[in-house]
Amino acid sequence: MNIATLPVLVIATLSTAAAFAAKDRVTRTTEGFVAEHAADELRDPTTLRERRTPAAKIATKPRGDEGRVQPQAAAVSFGDSWIFEAFAETFYDHDGDGYFHYVRVRFDADTVHTMRDVYAEIYLSADGEAWEFLTDTKDFTIWGTSPDDDYEVETELVSGYSTGKYDLLIELHDAADGTLVDEFGPRESAELALLPLEDSTRDGIVPAPPPPIDDGNDDHGGGGAVSWLALLGLAGAALARRRAA
Repeated sequence: MNIATLPVLVIATLSTAAAFAAKDRVTRTTEGFVAEHAADELRDPTTLRERRTPAAKIATKPRGDEGRVQPQAAAVSFGDSWIFEAFAETFYDHDGDGYFHYVRVRFDADTVHTMRDVYAEIYLSADGEAWEFLTDTKDFTIWGTSPDDDYEVETELVSGYSTGKYDLLIELHDAADGTLVDEFGPRESAELALLPLEDSTRDGIVPAPPPPIDDGNDDHGGGGAVSWLALLGLAGAALARRRAA
């Protein structure tokens, strides 16, 4: 073997190992205005929507200087709309190890205008070096500096998220053209730093088995068909009841 090829083989091996180590991400998310339900309640679980992201398509970006913007100065630094405050809460620790698989993010976005249509993107970081896309919201409207338009996003981490401490970042975008309006992360609020998270499979929850597949083969008797042995058994039971009568 040509020794000059060894570095190439080592790099290829490491790349392959990294590819296998990467896991598909599965999440279930719901969202809406905070005022839509009682403050001490989570949102209706039937509104959760599932997102599956293959490992090869996971979007990441490097972490930058997140300390450049404070909530009070956001209007000056970014323009006419900003995130005034935000915080995160964790729920559901099935195995009691202190790590949770459900996170709720609430934030108050304000604007100098009477109203503005925006959307948010939420990122997680477990290594302190890169942000990984978690979920995004639909378009919603913020009204001046009203305290009644606080928005929230609830996300269940189903699979692909190892046990660890995660930082969280919220990006606010203009709904018309996608322009980044503001971002709010752990430098702006300790509430978004070092969240103890893991996916539900690591939290000791066994995934529900898939539903049975009906292949339409008549040999398997579908549609509630009863086997001949069962029919004979039923007939025998009916005959016994008739004789007893």
